[in-house]
Amino acid sequence: MDDYLDTIIVDGGWHWPIITDFHCLQIVQDLPTIYGGTDVITCRLPWGTLSNKAAYELFHPLWPKVAWFSLLLGSLKIPRNNFILWLAILNRLSTLDKPWVQHLDDACVLCVGGQSETYSHLFFRCRFSHQCLMLIRRQVRLLWPNRGWDCDITWAAQKWRGKHVVNASYRSLLASLLYHIWQERNCRRFQNVERLASTIAYLVLEEVRQHIISAELPCNISSIALFRLWRIPWHETATY
Repeated sequence: MDDYLDTIIVDGGWHWPIITDFHCLQIVQDLPTIYGGTDVITCRLPWGTLSNKAAYELFHPLWPKVAWFSLLLGSLKIPRNNFILWLAILNRLSTLDKPWVQHLDDACVLCVGGQSETYSHLFFRCRFSHQCLMLIRRQVRLLWPNRGWDCDITWAAQKWRGKHVVNASYRSLLASLLYHIWQERNCRRFQNVERLASTIAYLVLEEVRQHIISAELPCNISSIALFRLWRIPWHETATY
């Protein structure tokens, strides 16, 4: 039972050991005849030519690009924050408006208005999260339409796309803000611990600011504009 198939194939033909069992003999006789030669796997491609790219696309079909993909790109992204942003974009965060948590009180724990915890409320129509947004907005001239979560994400993906480091910093800022708001929501709901909006805003700004300082950015006009926006002195960066 531990033998391999190639142990019973010799010179391109079957080479069975002595069989004494009638049922095994009948099985062997019913096997098709094989002929010597090299085994070849043939894959017929609709475009006719084979390449590494064609083989990859055959097993990994291409899907249309989504409008928000640019929000997860850039040299200043922070993986843990981007993960929460990705879940939020896909509507995968476990907010209390989900069907499987309808037996729980769906009131937002970040504010006292008794509003249901939906994406549009949590980001950023909730009084607490909106206050965080306004505190950050004053520091780095952040624009945010606040017309509803889906509309806001579409706007941000269009407004902050591209490789410019200022846009990359805004993408990183959005991801960091979502991460800390979601963390605050969980702390209040599950640990009965709460922080001020000013504390959240400070943590978000400082996290992105320190990430910019530690990033290896080229010395160009875009980087200068970024440092001025975030009020980063030249001597704090390693590249200047």
